Amino acid sequence: MSIRINVDPANPGQFFACCGLLELADRLWDGAEGSFERDDTSFVVSSSGPSDGFTGLINRAQQAGLVGELSGQLALEREQLERKRRQLKKEGKQLPKNEEQRRKELGKLLREGMIRIGDPFKLRLDWWQEDDEGNPKTWAGSQQVLRIAQAALADAARAFDTEQPFDFSCVMRPIPDQTGNEQATTSVRQGKKKTKDKAEPFYFDSRHGANALPLDIGFSPNELSMESKAFPAVELLCLIGLQRCRPNLTETPLVFEYFTWPIPLPVPTLPAAVSGFFGQAFGYRFENAYRTDQRKHSSYLPATLFRR
Repeated sequence: MSIRINVDPANPGQFFACCGLLELADRLWDGAEGSFERDDTSFVVSSSGPSDGFTGLINRAQQAGLVGELSGQLALEREQLERKRRQLKKEGKQLPKNEEQRRKELGKLLREGMIRIGDPFKLRLDWWQEDDEGNPKTWAGSQQVLRIAQAALADAARAFDTEQPFDFSCVMRPIPDQTGNEQATTSVRQGKKKTKDKAEPFYFDSRHGANALPLDIGFSPNELSMESKAFPAVELLCLIGLQRCRPNLTETPLVFEYFTWPIPLPVPTLPAAVSGFFGQAFGYRFENAYRTDQRKHSSYLPATLFRR
């Protein structure tokens, strides 16, 4: 069986989302292969999978669910420490050093901890924890990876009920995680109020990223907590695809490149294909540009075709 999805190869988020699709397909339908066709505007997966195709694949991923490192017990411990810290602060006191260190450790797990996709995929996601300039990460600070990924997964299922899943957009809403923790509903400031009904995207999709730069629009949407639509299927699958496949860092800081491939390839060969090791003549180059004045958060910009 061969199933295809329309793709814009100059959108880095969509390109790596294709890698994520193939990763999931291979884990559910052993032996899946993928390739780009029709001037790179279609991504095709060949496998022995059932006829429900990509829709069935994403539905299975939703059933498998996403689990983070912060278990229910650890989440309760963190909440207790946070509550104690707030009370002591009112009294002009501080947590003991050992408890403050523990609070920070648990907070880091909440924000940056690995994510696991359950059976039958059995996939661990943690690529964002690598600390080097070649890491194509777009977020920092208080953003919670699991919170965003869970919201994207919920809406990705809706996206694959449409004819163009990568073009489906919506405001992503946070959901409680599978342990019932409140980590998926952490509030964001909006003026003088706090809301719990928005999950900021990763900014992998270049259509979203290109409209988020303060230099271009005259202000920072992040600072105003503006609500905007995201592309959940792209956000989720790109996060998955980047676990195995990374763009090449060029000589220019924050500029990366990647290559499509025209022949069906299995998942283990994808890192080499994405890096252009198969001698592809054409590739795509994009910038992971800062989108906030603090230069902590970034977004993928549209890529340009180049010949080497």
